[in-house]
Amino acid sequence: MPAATIATGLFTSAAAGILTALLLIPFAELRRFFFALNAGLALGFLALAQPLRDRSGPAVAGETAGGSGIASQLALAGIVLCVVYIAALYLPGRSPRRGLLAAGALAVSAATAADGWATARPGQPAWIHAAGALSAAALLGVVIVAMILGHWYLVRSRLSETHLVRFARLLGGTIGLRGALLIAGLLIVGAASPAGLAGFLHEVAVERGFFFWSRVGLGLIGPAVFAWMVHETARIRSTQSATGILYLTVVFVLMGEFLGRYLAVAGSGPL
Repeated sequence: MPAATIATGLFTSAAAGILTALLLIPFAELRRFFFALNAGLALGFLALAQPLRDRSGPAVAGETAGGSGIASQLALAGIVLCVVYIAALYLPGRSPRRGLLAAGALAVSAATAADGWATARPGQPAWIHAAGALSAAALLGVVIVAMILGHWYLVRSRLSETHLVRFARLLGGTIGLRGALLIAGLLIVGAASPAGLAGFLHEVAVERGFFFWSRVGLGLIGPAVFAWMVHETARIRSTQSATGILYLTVVFVLMGEFLGRYLAVAGSGPL
């Protein structure tokens, strides 16, 4: 079921990205509730994705039940680790439990890579699909955590703006990485296509042009402009404005990644 496959990949990627992004934040300054809230959001995404795995079946021709089963087991391990991590945060003491967080991020990132690998059509290099899925996770995680981080300035006025500035730069970097892997994926998958590189690019950019250019505009160009705006507004401590822009950025990135996942499942490569 393609719709379930698209949703599964999108939710799992978002969860992996959130958990990984949390490793970049100082626990002492943001404190326990910030980490518990974000980990709970990742857990929610995983909980939404897990039932869909049983319904989606093979995403594309050539996907094996074994590969799908590995992704499901990794995602289930991530669910367990998220629950344990959130519970451990509220045990006595002020430990950040980074080991549990890192283990959860690793398990869910591996599930994300397996989901991406499974979208490769016969003859397409599966590794570039896995790399594309991981870059999608990085982008989704950074933008979602940055948006939530922006809200913390509403209640903690003395929180340094450097955290939001740093995440704006990370957002720009992950957009650049996502765009570079999109171009690499088009060239690599196109070179392996029976239609040849020119024929493959024509199919993607012209025959499926509405979806492809919407994916590029909404998922990459728009967020790149917003990342610059967030960076500049955060630098002058206009954190409310930065948070508002991040809301819009999250919407654009989600739409772009949904379209990218749809094109990947449709055989257009890791977009």
